[in-house]
Amino acid sequence: MLAVAGTGCAHTQGGRAAPTSLLAIECDTPDADVWVDGQYIGQIAAVSGRLRLAAGVHRVEVRKPGHFPVQRTVRVEKQGGGTVIVTAELLTDPR
Repeated sequence: MLAVAGTGCAHTQGGRAAPTSLLAIECDTPDADVWVDGQYIGQIAAVSGRLRLAAGVHRVEVRKPGHFPVQRTVRVEKQGGGTVIVTAELLTDPR
């Protein structure tokens, strides 16, 4: 599990800013697909460093046809801020 702490916020909930952190994905396959908490987000090149995650635990998956998927569990601390970095090495599926 990766954890990140710091300060930062975006979006509002009941007049208060909800804490978030940026998600950055390090991968040598920029056209791989990113899924967060079971929801398709986009390709790495388009979303890495631009997607904000709310405080809490999230499941990040990196997928590409013909490769084994990579799954990571990350935690964004209550105060948010900083950047969550996920490193994904996609290995070719020989099947």
